[in-house]
Amino acid sequence: MLSSGKVKASIAAVTLTPLPGTQSTPENRPTQSPSHTPSMTVSPTLSPTHTTTPTPTHTPTPSVTPTPSVTSEFTLTPTAYPTLEPLGPEATPYGGGSGVIAFVTDRDGNDEIYRMNLNGTDLSRLTYSDADDTRPNWSPDGEWIAFMSWRDGYPDIHVMAQNGAFRERVTTDPDYDEFPSWSSNGEWIMFDSNRSGKFQLYQIRPDGTGLKRFLRTDNDDAIGSWSPDGSKVLFESRGESREFQIYVMDADGSNILRLTHTSLRNVRPVWSPDGNQIAFISYRDERPEIYVMNADGSGQKRLTFNMGDVNSPAWSPDGKLILFNSNRMGNFDLYVMNPDGSDIRQLTFDPKDDYNGVWQP
Repeated sequence: MLSSGKVKASIAAVTLTPLPGTQSTPENRPTQSPSHTPSMTVSPTLSPTHTTTPTPTHTPTPSVTPTPSVTSEFTLTPTAYPTLEPLGPEATPYGGGSGVIAFVTDRDGNDEIYRMNLNGTDLSRLTYSDADDTRPNWSPDGEWIAFMSWRDGYPDIHVMAQNGAFRERVTTDPDYDEFPSWSSNGEWIMFDSNRSGKFQLYQIRPDGTGLKRFLRTDNDDAIGSWSPDGSKVLFESRGESREFQIYVMDADGSNILRLTHTSLRNVRPVWSPDGNQIAFISYRDERPEIYVMNADGSGQKRLTFNMGDVNSPAWSPDGKLILFNSNRMGNFDLYVMNPDGSDIRQLTFDPKDDYNGVWQP
């Protein structure tokens, strides 16, 4: 699945004054340019000619009723969401774990991976390449980051230390290798690749050894990830429909169960830390929105409204927040919200795109 993770979209003119926990139906209607008011041409009135001294006649100035401007139904003035309040030095970081996230940004010209504290402090760049580096994913111990890089001419999986040092190339195939995800014990990296003609799930050790196909089907299967206890694998597939749908199976590839059943695609599934819920992107409302559901597919609930295009949901280590990106302000920025969609907070404000955020354990 050739997924860029970035969708450039212009924000239409809609007055958005979001309040935490308040949602409404999304609209994206462009503001039309005001209609042109044509000028009126007035022919001069000629006074009649007399043999005596002419008495000037008054020519009234015709009144012109202006043509009203044509505007769209709404006026768009998006406003920023609140930010996270600073924490004291002894406070537990928001979301648990280290309070650090890695993310992708093009603020230096091309897609590179950065890290920062959740409140925006201690921003540092981790990758330096003329090619794009994307799709970061933390190892369970928080010491390593697997990612996808084009630096060798085609997309491969790489790993680096959490500070950007000791980078190593893991896959070397000329086809498309993407979406790395660590096993719960840190011994394997799952990824999808089209090296066999269709996208399939593979696994490999972080040192590049032990490559094997995880699941062998005639379908496009992509974006796989082990459950936190390692017993299940979540993935998306086009096995039963033209559009990608979300599936789960046992870690040995058996007992495949389809979780979503809509006519439009459902993609980018991610486990909650306790393995009881799944966040994902659904196009069932015609534009991408974040949903959550139980691990068996029940209880599907929409979380985002009036956020433009959203993508890349990622759970916090304590399961109390979901990190995601949205282009509601014109470019992609990072946001967090509660797992019920309430209390949205904006994390980044750079005019360039920030996306693919993931939480360090």
